[in-house]
Amino acid sequence: MHITVPFATAVGLSDQPGELEGYGPIPAHAAKVLAAEGVWTWLRTDPGTGQLLDLGRTKYRPTKALAEFIVARDKTCRAPGCHRRAGACDIDHITPFTAGGTTCTANCHALCETHHLLKHRGDWRVHRQPDGTTVWTSPTGHRYAKPPEATGPAPPRLGGGASPEQPSF
Repeated sequence: MHITVPFATAVGLSDQPGELEGYGPIPAHAAKVLAAEGVWTWLRTDPGTGQLLDLGRTKYRPTKALAEFIVARDKTCRAPGCHRRAGACDIDHITPFTAGGTTCTANCHALCETHHLLKHRGDWRVHRQPDGTTVWTSPTGHRYAKPPEATGPAPPRLGGGASPEQPSF
């Protein structure tokens, strides 16, 4: 049984109805009772559109689909200067799972074994910027960034000049 309950309703700030999958809307008090007895999965939605933005995870290991997404997105280890292909890397939590980090696209990335160990045992800090750039801070405070790798063909250059891949005739 799947029940969707708005957060404000779940914490008692609203009487907005929940939704029972396959049935439809149910009163807020019934949704709260049913939700209190179940296993929760957090779904982050856009409040304006209701569009699903992220599926929270309650498990340490990523699903196969999530791991495949991360490998496809990252292409290589996310450590600056490392070019080991993501398919040969570990899936690492940027904010450790034990520290409250979720197993989701925003908090996971591909790290080769060497950089995974360096992050966890070498006192390096890592964070991911909104544009996908991974920033590593060394124990001495130096920062190193690795921007995300492009997916698909390179965008056309501005100014009408031909790129090396697309000569002009």
